[in-house]
Amino acid sequence: MTDPQDPAAPLQGLPSGMPRRFAEYRPVDRQQSSPPPTNVGGYDELLAHFHSNGTQLPRSQDGLAAIDNLIDSIDDKTSLSALVRPIGMFYGDVLTHTIPGAHWEVIQEGYPLVRVTAKTAVDVVQIAIRRMVTADPTLLQNFSHVMALVRPEP
Repeated sequence: MTDPQDPAAPLQGLPSGMPRRFAEYRPVDRQQSSPPPTNVGGYDELLAHFHSNGTQLPRSQDGLAAIDNLIDSIDDKTSLSALVRPIGMFYGDVLTHTIPGAHWEVIQEGYPLVRVTAKTAVDVVQIAIRRMVTADPTLLQNFSHVMALVRPEP
């Protein structure tokens, strides 16, 4: 994936999820562990869609607003069905690059979440699915809600 805003950030792989009906206990090796992934991509189709229209998709609130505008401008949402997961992955990358310490995790194989606090994870793909069906909350409204959750209390 090429990102014009951050070309130096290499893509990372999502961690593997738990197998169904089986869990294996393995102690964490603190010395060998790598930092959690924050840049996994998965939205090349979304970038290509915007590039084909001659627009950029910044990995920021402006990018989320552009996606909200795209969704609101199309009456037949089924034409965007192939972009649902890429929209969720893009939203997740916006979160991991905006919120300090936010990172990707996989609880169930193929079902990524973004961990924003010790107790809160955001199901970004489910948010994208819901956004295709309902107008509210928008991706920007959801982003604002997540930022309110992680903002320290005065």
